[in-house]
Amino acid sequence: MADLYVSGLTGTFDSGTMIDKLLQIKQQPITALTQKKALIQAKVSSLTNLYGALNDMNKFISNLNITDIFSTKKASSSDTSVLEATATKDSPNLTMNLTVNKLAQTEMRASSSGLNSLSDKFSSSGTLTLTYWTDSSNYLTYNIDYSEGQTIQDLANNINSAQNNIKASVYYTGTDYRLMLTEADAGNSTKETDTGISLYVIEATGLPAELGSLDTLLQNAQNASITIGNSTTAVTSPTNTFTGLITGLDITVKKTGSATLSINDDYSQINSTLSNFANSYNSVISLINSMTAKGAQFQGDSTVTTIKTGFTRLLDPLIKAGLINYSDTDGTISVNSDVLDSLKSSDPDKLKDIMTTVKSTFSTALSGWTNAITTYQNTENSQINSIDQKIQNMQEDLVKYEERLRKEYAQLESFISQMNEISSRLNDFMVTLSQMTTGGQNK
Repeated sequence: MADLYVSGLTGTFDSGTMIDKLLQIKQQPITALTQKKALIQAKVSSLTNLYGALNDMNKFISNLNITDIFSTKKASSSDTSVLEATATKDSPNLTMNLTVNKLAQTEMRASSSGLNSLSDKFSSSGTLTLTYWTDSSNYLTYNIDYSEGQTIQDLANNINSAQNNIKASVYYTGTDYRLMLTEADAGNSTKETDTGISLYVIEATGLPAELGSLDTLLQNAQNASITIGNSTTAVTSPTNTFTGLITGLDITVKKTGSATLSINDDYSQINSTLSNFANSYNSVISLINSMTAKGAQFQGDSTVTTIKTGFTRLLDPLIKAGLINYSDTDGTISVNSDVLDSLKSSDPDKLKDIMTTVKSTFSTALSGWTNAITTYQNTENSQINSIDQKIQNMQEDLVKYEERLRKEYAQLESFISQMNEISSRLNDFMVTLSQMTTGGQNK
């Protein structure tokens, strides 16, 4: 148990106030170290922000695929209401006339008879056999059982749960409820309906007696068809999308008619890429400007200021080509769109070489700068750890110092109290002696 010292017992002097003042003097070096630590922590925080900005730019540069940017193709339609298209980098540059002859559609068939209401039941049980033709030679068969007492909706549900190629639903004619069967996806079959020779995509046998047979044709199955230029041979697709009609080219038709389709180089990503580069660059420069401004923490700091001067040198290929505008005021940049668009048209290979050079030089430099900032952070953090250890040691010494002071002052107060008591006794004795001496003379 620690000793207990109580100050001010004698009332002669305020030892507590004196001790507090001595402790305040002893605390000053700790306060100075704490303030120094706060300044270093603020520097580390700024360095962390700078590292983040540099690292973000490094990621942007590393993920930049110059080849892909300059290999992009664009497909353009003269009438997008007739057709649209997408092209890949492998598509050839060309222009061709296309005629959309017909659009794809799914086959829809219904039973020849129906029920008077949705709650009516089948009078017998049996097995319905569905046939789905995937092309003119191949088909899939599904057997669906139904029972006496089931409704037409029950049968439709059973059909849908048994397979995925034929969609069953209830079709109301205005007088009765019939079973309707539709292709779930036109792309699953290339066969077309031909009523002249009774060719269907969907066939059914064994329907409940109340439904008759699958005789009613609501819509033909047909493939989309287009003709290229003056060709007499049409190209077909089970859906309204023609995939790989030409290498890397997909065409989606929307209505019958004609349109001209062009495939050309698409350099539009270059503009957004350079714009994003400028934004990333400016984020770093603006941060460095705030860190190195007059009176700022890193004013004159070579590690940070070198980054800005290094950045400027790396911009040289872009500046010489006139692709960017450089601000002498704060070092930020902006894209010169007019020059960029002109160079894209006149000499895209030169533009590609410039951007390749910038990517290479910035990638190398950014890796070096991020490593330098990391080293800087580690050095500052080591100082913080050292200061923390010093503060801890000084605080421990301060506790011991306070304990010693309180003990010494308590002893001093005790001594003074004893002296006061002796002084009081001597005074009382002198008074008594004086009284005794005076009394003897009177006699």
